[in-house]
Amino acid sequence: MDTQHHEGLPELSAELIAKLFCTDPTVGFALCDKLGTVIFVNDRSAEIFIQGTPDQAVGKTLHELLGSEWAAERMDMFDRIIESGKPIISRHILHGRQIQSTIRLLTEPEGENPIFSILTSEGVNDPADPDAFEIVESKLVHLGPLDTLTRREIEVLALIGHGMTSKQIAAALHRSVRTIEQHCDSIRQKLKGATRVQLASFARAACLEMTDADLERL
Repeated sequence: MDTQHHEGLPELSAELIAKLFCTDPTVGFALCDKLGTVIFVNDRSAEIFIQGTPDQAVGKTLHELLGSEWAAERMDMFDRIIESGKPIISRHILHGRQIQSTIRLLTEPEGENPIFSILTSEGVNDPADPDAFEIVESKLVHLGPLDTLTRREIEVLALIGHGMTSKQIAAALHRSVRTIEQHCDSIRQKLKGATRVQLASFARAACLEMTDADLERL
């Protein structure tokens, strides 16, 4: 698949772009313009963001692919990068997994429709030079399979992910151990009979924190 031609962007093949910018198959790479149109994505980026293929994403807008709230947050980051000249590291939960995107301005900011590169991976990785980036924690959360959980259950699951026992969770949340065990039973039922170890794995994949329970859900 070749990239679509875009003013200000060299006509490079998808293979050459992947070779230049993304040799690690675990890392997602995408190009997006300031208007929110996806110009290019590799297989991993399409998998991370839309759980689909590049052909399903190229030529579509962020609004079409991920909804108006998420698109608005991302396009606000584009504006901030143009204004400050500083790349952004964006962190958020998507499809129940923590992802981190490094967004850079790829073309001249004075252009009619600047282009941004987006490198994405799962988990949280602190940059070697944190002062070189603006780090943005998303105010939105896409919990995926965890979306059936209540606010309190998300808090309990986050603490399970931190390795806390029911007694420790009860103390942290000022609830009885019996109440916490009831929450755990409900979580296991909603997540198809998951064991305590599996619950911790779910929480760690999302890098879940108690504060995530208060974020706006997508």
